[in-house]
Amino acid sequence: MQRDNAAQADGEGTTPHEIRRAHILQAARACFSRGGFHSTSMQAVCVEARMSPGALYRYFPSKDALIEAIAIEERRKGLAISDLLGGGGSIHQRLLASGIAYINSMRDRGEVLLMLEVFAESIRSSAVHLPFAACEEESMALFCAAVVEAQQRGEIAADIDAIRAVQTLRAFADGIVLRVGVDPTFEVDSCTPMLWRVVTAVLGEAPETMDVALENIRALPICRREP
Repeated sequence: MQRDNAAQADGEGTTPHEIRRAHILQAARACFSRGGFHSTSMQAVCVEARMSPGALYRYFPSKDALIEAIAIEERRKGLAISDLLGGGGSIHQRLLASGIAYINSMRDRGEVLLMLEVFAESIRSSAVHLPFAACEEESMALFCAAVVEAQQRGEIAADIDAIRAVQTLRAFADGIVLRVGVDPTFEVDSCTPMLWRVVTAVLGEAPETMDVALENIRALPICRREP
């Protein structure tokens, strides 16, 4: 599977402009995770970023522009995780690797709160819904394509509903992320064997054992937990 390079357009940079822009987005994320998209003002972002309104508006002319930029960042992160679908190993291993990478990217409580805000506000506001819905649709398409390709290779049963399978696995991963956000005592690493069981329950038995799959997955930089 191939993807375009648009996801890298809003990636981290090293020029003063890019560094300042990334700083503003970090401040906006913090504000949105605390107060939500609707209640957060541009002035609040200015205070968080420690910059004047005039300076901030040179980078982002409106709150909608900030939201769109965050959506682009989320697309970049999502596509980096989706790249694991094109790696080696069985479809079971690749889907598990994607799930682990996603969960690791959401270990910060602020990220979880922002995700929940996106989910909630997407239902209420088209301004928020449209950019994030595009990310969701693209990600779903990539995951479903990986499952269909595995079916065409005879790796998994042809009668598996690819869309329902992907929806189930993604819902389970989202549930773990939610649990991380509401329960600070929840141990993510300890539930990895359960993730494997869910994948095999949805797709059928895997060609490799869980231990082999996890050994390969843990060698991937994107799946390693940040210290």
